[in-house]
Amino acid sequence: MSGKGLLLNQGSPLWQQFLDALYPRNCLSCFTPLDSTTVLRYLCNDCFQQVEVFNPPQCHRCGLPFYGTVTTSRDCPHCKELEPHFGNGQTTFRLRSPMRALIHALKYGKGHYALHDLVKVALQAPKTREFLEGAVLVPVPLHPWRQFKRTFNQSELLAKTLCKELDNTRVELLLKRTKWTSTQTLLTHQERQRNLKNVFAINTQTPIDPNQRYVVVDDVFTTGATLNSCCKTMRQAGATKLDIFALGHG
Repeated sequence: MSGKGLLLNQGSPLWQQFLDALYPRNCLSCFTPLDSTTVLRYLCNDCFQQVEVFNPPQCHRCGLPFYGTVTTSRDCPHCKELEPHFGNGQTTFRLRSPMRALIHALKYGKGHYALHDLVKVALQAPKTREFLEGAVLVPVPLHPWRQFKRTFNQSELLAKTLCKELDNTRVELLLKRTKWTSTQTLLTHQERQRNLKNVFAINTQTPIDPNQRYVVVDDVFTTGATLNSCCKTMRQAGATKLDIFALGHG
């Protein structure tokens, strides 16, 4: 266990118990009232049992698990078409209800409180801590106007929350988004690639260190186009050790 662990091991302080008494919590997925016996703060235990945390063997590009016997490192069928500009990647859980409810609470409901549960689940996945520790975490940036409207970048918050639990790990805002893009939710893989062409640029205030290992961080991995585009930009700027990390896959 990391020497930090302040977020996940701090228990339930008196001020939190007081707030729970004033504002009782409900499960974000099924809306069942919650109490102090739940594993997570915002999912009931029944919903938590539905969470699929990824275990090896996995695709070494995106973290999607293989079901059956796999003896060598390999790409899943999806990642064979990705033409990745990064080395390895990891995701930690299947992006479906109830974890989708936590992601949506964070992104669209300004639910910063959901970060505690998201990171706790992520660190239950084998090798997550080992994969991230010692790296520089680089959040996928939002366009300035979108971040202004949302008031935060969920990928940046995620990276900073992870750092509280990891040793020898820091966050650097190396990337910026220079073009507004439409939402990618309904786009195909090819459409996402076209949508992201020349969207990212290097924040020149922070130099790239070719000897440093960077992990580009996002909340979700769908086709990998966004993370891959970020890595392409960083590689063109001189980064040589590039990996990716996202919470949910799907």
